[in-house]
Amino acid sequence: MIWRALADAVMILHGALLLFFVVGGFLAWRWPRVIWLHLAIVVWNLVITLVDFGCPVTATEKYFRRLGGETLYQSGYIHHYLEGNLWPAGATPIAEKVGFALVLIAYAGYFVVLHRRRKVRGESVGPRT
Repeated sequence: MIWRALADAVMILHGALLLFFVVGGFLAWRWPRVIWLHLAIVVWNLVITLVDFGCPVTATEKYFRRLGGETLYQSGYIHHYLEGNLWPAGATPIAEKVGFALVLIAYAGYFVVLHRRRKVRGESVGPRT
């Protein structure tokens, strides 16, 4: 029983991390210090996507499911839980591109907001002369 609960907790945490990947850059507009945690998660997701190796968070969930006597799913978290439910089957590469595009948009907005805040406070916003 405890193993299944731990597996479910890891599954929920994994979903929260993926959600934060998509919206964390926008949250940093309001709370600028969030950008550092978000940047770490973005780099992590970029490496996993480019190198195409298994995510340790997925492996941890599967480990707990195995200990709980459950049958393991063969694919990764995204393919098992999101593909076909949140977007059409086979569209994961497009969803990944949309996710990374949202990150870029959020970061562009973050720097605009940061620039405006510094300008309002009278801080230097450009190279010092």
